[in-house]
Amino acid sequence: MKGYATGWQTRNQSLFYLFGFVVFLIGFIRNTFLFSITGLIFIVFAFLSKWYLVHMIRTLSIENTDCSLRLSAGEESELMITFLNSSKLPFFSLSGRIVSDPIISFSAENNTNPIYQFSVTIPAQKKIVVHCPVRALERGTARIRTFELTCSDPLHLISCGVHFNEMLKSRLIIYPQPEAVNNLNLAPPQHLGDLPSAHSLFHDDTAPSGIRSYVPSDPFRHVHWKASARTGRLQTKTFERIAHQSWTLLFLNAASHISHERSNDFEKRISAAAWLAQDARKRGIEFSVYCNTKTMGQKILGIEPEQGGDQLRKAWELLAFMQKWQIKTPIPDTLRIIDKKLIQPRILIIMDLDRSDSAAPFLLKWLKKEHLIFKLCVSDNTCFLEQVKKGAITTVG
Repeated sequence: MKGYATGWQTRNQSLFYLFGFVVFLIGFIRNTFLFSITGLIFIVFAFLSKWYLVHMIRTLSIENTDCSLRLSAGEESELMITFLNSSKLPFFSLSGRIVSDPIISFSAENNTNPIYQFSVTIPAQKKIVVHCPVRALERGTARIRTFELTCSDPLHLISCGVHFNEMLKSRLIIYPQPEAVNNLNLAPPQHLGDLPSAHSLFHDDTAPSGIRSYVPSDPFRHVHWKASARTGRLQTKTFERIAHQSWTLLFLNAASHISHERSNDFEKRISAAAWLAQDARKRGIEFSVYCNTKTMGQKILGIEPEQGGDQLRKAWELLAFMQKWQIKTPIPDTLRIIDKKLIQPRILIIMDLDRSDSAAPFLLKWLKKEHLIFKLCVSDNTCFLEQVKKGAITTVG
């Protein structure tokens, strides 16, 4: 990433030019060699100071790669900015100022200080990395909003600012703090899959788990002949019970552009969603997250059903990004899109819903299709799940 010079401060250079010209003129009139040389030296220094800065700015670059930081609230790390000086001259007196969103602090103390200032000297044809200490204050995503450099020549005769046409690509992603959800007694709709389950209707023929006495209803192909010969009675193989589970977390908020203030209720729901995603990861359960936040080229924002550590990271990044005041797709339009994705029975967990009346037709439809629906209830101290029945659709919100 290359920069360009702006805001030149040339007062000292002008004084050097003026003083050098006057001294040179006096020396020339009086035929004094020492005065003439002194005047020329001042003029040359004034000229070289401008040439030095122009040359150094042209050879200075910043490695603008995406080195995003992922932190949890209260966690500390470092944001690194790499400068490259490709000139054969060292770059003296380079100072910088960066300003970020106020959800982070560039201070080790727990206070809001989204401004960081630094000064560096970059040796000839070398790289130097500036380490900016970062402390995460609250959930969200942040970018470097302002990145300014100020440089001067070694004699400080002239100085200028260096601006850039693009922003630093590095982002700061502050994950929500997971908050436990009580009453997590989910009896999920099950269909054939590969997740062990004690109460599944399905089993894996390739994973025998033991033997038992044969009963007439057992398939003949499941008879364990060696065990039958050893015991003198027919024995049947037993198999690992398997099933497939899938959770879908839904955030359905009405559009609100009045205030950008954070809501404690919404933050609790985000934290609960982070905990549910983490719990699904521990259990090996497939999960997805959808919200009606509108992004460029998409009507809704979400991650498709998957399981694993990468899925958890994607879910937490989505939860870090979500805000109540973002542009929203109308709730009925969002539910139509989600409805097309619900092919097999799932557990649907409504994390937030502003207008239950607009969602009622879809909730009734999903209940008829054997989906289980739960809503998240938030009190002052706890979060818990409550199952939604057909007679309580209008009280979901």
